[in-house]
Formats: sequence, structure tokens, C-alpha cells
Amino acid sequence: MLCGRSYNPMKTSLVPLDKSWHNRAMKMTVTNARSNIVLAVALCAGVLSGCAEPPTQTGTAATPATNDPVVAICYSASNTTREALAEMALKLCPKGTQRVDVWDHDTFFNDCPINKKNRVTYRCLR
Repeated sequence: MLCGRSYNPMKTSLVPLDKSWHNRAMKMTVTNARSNIVLAVALCAGVLSGCAEPPTQTGTAATPATNDPVVAICYSASNTTREALAEMALKLCPKGTQRVDVWDHDTFFNDCPINKKNRVTYRCLR
């Protein structure tokens, strides 16, 4: 006994705190952090889309089955049409090419830069 009172270490007499101000401050902090992240992501997306360049040629080779020449083009889908890609492929194909045909299309693990992440490969047909 301590001064006439029994001492119980498990029972405390803490004064309840008014946490309403703290809760509001924490909610505002979390909300501000989320809005900052959203703003940063939107800004990065805007910068990358603003850096979208015209399509460029990557590697060329021949198809293994028919030995037709192929042309690979990296492009950004936000500012390039299929018709423009086909015209560019026709210009890049060797002389005597009558038409082009899509041979392959890939997005991941290709030789294209990040601002032109899509690659389409055309067969040059005579």
C-alpha cells in the first residue's frame, strides 16, 4: 500500500486526451501527401507525353521462313497513326517493295526508348 491506496501496475489513471485536433491534422497530412503523389505522377506523365518524338527505325533483318526483309519502327501510340507507320515502313523498305505487312508488335523488352515504348515490325513484300 502506498499512502493508503493499493498499487496496481496494470491499472493506470491516464487522462483521456482530446485527439480530434490530432486526427484532423493527420488526415490533412495524408490527404496532402496523396495529392502530392497524384500531382507528381500527372506531371511525369505530361512531361513524357510532351517528349513523344516521331517514330524511328530500330534494327532490320530478314524473316527466317520467307527471307523477306523486315523493318522495325519504335513509336508512341499517343501521336502516331497506323497509316503513318505503314507509310514510313514502305519508305524504309528496299527498292521494289510493293506493300508492307505487320510481322510483329511488341511493347516490353524491346530496343525502344521509354518515350516510344511500342515497336512494330513490318515485312517488306514485293
